[in-house]
Amino acid sequence: MSDRNDFDAIVIGSGMGALAFASIMARLSKWRVLVLERHFKIGGFTHTFTRPGGWSWDVGLHYVGQMGEGMMGRRLFDFITNSGVKWNSMPKGYDQFVYPDLQFCVPKGETNFREALSQAFPSERAAIEQYFRDLNSAMSWHTRYIMESALPAPLSWIMRAVNRLTSGLPLAATRQYLERRFRDPRLRAVVASQWADYGLPPSQSAFVTHAIIATHYFDGAWYPDGGAGEIAKAAGAVIRQAGGELLPNHEVTRILLEGNRAVGVEVNVKKGKQGGRAEFRSPVVVSDAGAWNTFTRLLPSSEPFPFLDELESPPEGFEVVELFLGLRRDPRELGFQGENHWIFSSFDHDEMYARRNELLDGWAMFAYLSFPSLKDSRAQRHTAEIIAPLDYRSLEAYREEPWRRRSVDYESAKSRMTQALIDIVEQHYPGFRDLVEYSELGTPLTFEYFTGAPLGCIYSYPGTPNRYRMKWLGVNTPVRNLYLTGTDADSPGIMGALMGGVLTASRLLGPFGFFRVMRAASR
Repeated sequence: MSDRNDFDAIVIGSGMGALAFASIMARLSKWRVLVLERHFKIGGFTHTFTRPGGWSWDVGLHYVGQMGEGMMGRRLFDFITNSGVKWNSMPKGYDQFVYPDLQFCVPKGETNFREALSQAFPSERAAIEQYFRDLNSAMSWHTRYIMESALPAPLSWIMRAVNRLTSGLPLAATRQYLERRFRDPRLRAVVASQWADYGLPPSQSAFVTHAIIATHYFDGAWYPDGGAGEIAKAAGAVIRQAGGELLPNHEVTRILLEGNRAVGVEVNVKKGKQGGRAEFRSPVVVSDAGAWNTFTRLLPSSEPFPFLDELESPPEGFEVVELFLGLRRDPRELGFQGENHWIFSSFDHDEMYARRNELLDGWAMFAYLSFPSLKDSRAQRHTAEIIAPLDYRSLEAYREEPWRRRSVDYESAKSRMTQALIDIVEQHYPGFRDLVEYSELGTPLTFEYFTGAPLGCIYSYPGTPNRYRMKWLGVNTPVRNLYLTGTDADSPGIMGALMGGVLTASRLLGPFGFFRVMRAASR
């Protein structure tokens, strides 16, 4: 492939944003897009992996909202995959929040959710009603935020002007908003329980980021049958049908420039223990490697970007450990039905986040539990996943040690964390430990090794209030013919990455490209 330079665009990375962009351009403009991935699997955080014994797990996709028939999220996914992915509906009570003396099950439907909260906290009914109105108000602000980059001037200027005047609510810190709205600290904790879906505790996140996730699941949750790898498989077929290609084990090390114009990429090709260099050229280069990696690692350091001072250090986002468990028996024996379980040791999310590194000492403050096998009709054996936050720097001493051959101390730390995560689940669901037959722990070092994400962050630039003021984030870059896609072109999460792909494609499709994409998806 190294002698082919007839692609219409090159995409760095193969995550959700990359796949969405490449598929949209293949379908609407017949573009031949080359997708280059450093990992040995295509898909980024949407890929799956297996282990002997028939176990299979997702790495990053655990559930998705807005996937019902006719919903816009579903239409976009169907468009980029040519309806090649079947979506399974999760239980109506898709999220279970577990606190020391309180459990709350999130029901499907905004009205049902609002009523369930009002019944659990009757003295706060009026505040709860206003909270839901504020969520929808913040989402209107976010829609205009997206349209700023999707619409041609002067329409984009109007959107920007309106948002400047109405930014007080959406750009308030989530904790600040919740303390102002609710008197009961337990209620504040319950409505903020999904904060790990966007990677910031309430004191750090913008209320609009909280609103994006909270409203995303109003109509329930879904999971791709066969696992998240089906998305990359189906989108890849669309891309190849138009003459494009997806190449794993191709790590882009440099974006090639002629003057201030991107003309291609230099690649490290991995083949077993051997490697080689290759160049691919194209009139358009799109990066799904994250804004920080793109500007600091893939472009010359001499480029005089006006926002260089904001690139001095990598984005400090959400870093986690993820425990993959193979089960010897059906977890439905213990009452699990495929819903997610958010297990907390306290009602103070910020305190738990501040104490996240106690996991290294064998104490888990918080854990997210899900069961891929109960959501996937094709699962051969039962599996579970447990996720918890952990600061990358707590393991940084082991960074230079080779993957799968790190020191005894590192393996001992992983063993302690594994037991702590199983312990917190066992505490609330006795008998869970007896289900576990196999375990494997991924750390922030694992995520950094496979994805190249700085500090192993899984959401790139996090959804703080300041993130929405960083006007250099988005689709356009100061380099001609170089564009960003994925979460840094829109917002965190799989839908944010998908919309990043939509926005990048929209820019290259012309002034009204966004409407062209939406019209095609609606059909």
